[in-house]
Amino acid sequence: MPKPYLVVRASIAPAIMEEFLRWYESEHLPHVMRIPGIVKAFRSNCHRRGVNWTALYEMADDAAIQTAFNSPEATLARQDWERWAPHVDQLSVEVYANLGPLQNFHHWN
Repeated sequence: MPKPYLVVRASIAPAIMEEFLRWYESEHLPHVMRIPGIVKAFRSNCHRRGVNWTALYEMADDAAIQTAFNSPEATLARQDWERWAPHVDQLSVEVYANLGPLQNFHHWN
């Protein structure tokens, strides 16, 4: 069964990107990795539709999603972002998880 992923995308003002990267690696990433259920972190230099920042976080399993989002560690990680709000555009946080079989639909093949 594939593991779920949390994907964060944003457009960070180029003028502060270097400072943002230092903050991300030294402060924010350690906070994120303390969130229960997050087991790995990846970062990409994806540049699509104005987005210049992408981070992916692998979750332990589907049950970890709610635990992670409701944890005090996640609250701290969200608060970390507040100082960057004036420099961030198009922020999105998405969860990709396996839906599994849908109980209301009959599978014909």
